[in-house]
Amino acid sequence: MVAVHAVVESLAAARISLPFPDEVHMTENPYSTPSLDAPSAITDSLAASTTSPSLASIAKPTFLAWERLRIIFVGVLGLLTLILAGPNLLNLRTLVLVAEGAIVSNVCFFAGPIVEIYVRWLGYDRNWVRWFLFVGGTMLTAMLAVVTMSTMLLPDQD
Repeated sequence: MVAVHAVVESLAAARISLPFPDEVHMTENPYSTPSLDAPSAITDSLAASTTSPSLASIAKPTFLAWERLRIIFVGVLGLLTLILAGPNLLNLRTLVLVAEGAIVSNVCFFAGPIVEIYVRWLGYDRNWVRWFLFVGGTMLTAMLAVVTMSTMLLPDQD
């Protein structure tokens, strides 16, 4: 232990800085590694940078933003359905098909905010993720609506 202090003092006299803090605590066990006391400012900044935001603080604004987008989503798909169904809209078969499609599309819409919350929780906080998921999901759902409604568009497909 005295030898370590002598080496440190000789390095200090030679103005050579050590790569570790001045506080080195040696234990009685010669085989254990010495512990370094890092300044509290460094440990506090490391602790602050490694803590991730809570899931609740991410989820609420994300769900509120997606609920505003749901209005656009339902409007686009409703207009597309009205155009595709045309005069067949009041048939029972068409109404059941539209109701099933509405339920499935809204369940699938819920995947958007879930994926965005997961991505934001992992630390990737960008707005283009929301728009990519929304536009891609809306286009996919519109294509599925066209395929589903094609049974009424093409004659004799029963």
